[in-house]
Amino acid sequence: MKLGFIGTGVISEACIRGLFASELTIEQVCVSRRSHALSAKLAVDFSNVQVLDDNQMIIDQSDVIVLAVRPQIAEEVLAGLQIPLNKVVISLIATLTHTTLQQWFGQDVNLCRAIPLPFVAQRLGVTAIYPRQQTAETLFNAIGTVITAETEDEFDRYAVASATMGIYFESLATLSEWMTNEGTPQESAQRYFAALFKGLNHTALNHTEQPFADQVPEHCTPGGLNEQAVNIFTQQGGKDALIAALDSLKARLQGAK
Repeated sequence: MKLGFIGTGVISEACIRGLFASELTIEQVCVSRRSHALSAKLAVDFSNVQVLDDNQMIIDQSDVIVLAVRPQIAEEVLAGLQIPLNKVVISLIATLTHTTLQQWFGQDVNLCRAIPLPFVAQRLGVTAIYPRQQTAETLFNAIGTVITAETEDEFDRYAVASATMGIYFESLATLSEWMTNEGTPQESAQRYFAALFKGLNHTALNHTEQPFADQVPEHCTPGGLNEQAVNIFTQQGGKDALIAALDSLKARLQGAK
């Protein structure tokens, strides 16, 4: 398989590294020079990575084209490119719909949208795609797992969910900073919370058939410390703040249509 990446940022790098570590046979990967540091490093690390300055050449030399430029410059970079109908196009560009991309290309290309996350480099995590596309499923199943959305609205909900990574680390930072301010060494606090959440994540992954809401009381002794923490968090607007953040992301995605 020959892959081409238009836009070489952190997610492109993660996908490429994950794919080369997978069991798939990747014959060639063409990448755009942006960003120069990442593309140069990939070319050094993998002999079959080729850095090209011309995006049309990337398309011409690839079976699968991955679009990974920033939304702000996407039209400038992509409009006018000629994509043969036998090529598979996978867009990683947040907020850009099928309709917008097809209009820029001027034809109904074989297009799939996807949301890979940074840990695909370690072949971990999950990638949401829409619509169902066999090549995309093969690629992303090789570097993690795949969830295929049935509608664009469902795909947007996965996009909203994927934007909670910062909230996760902000929560970890707040928790560990509290312990540090109370006198615990920072490294010890961070190691503790990282291990705590790893254990909780293991429980969640192994009980996805059970509503998460049902797992709250299972981890809270009546009248205990966990129950007190949940009650204060909820009463002080913690849950409402999370919902407000998700609603704002949903509105942003809907406004981009």
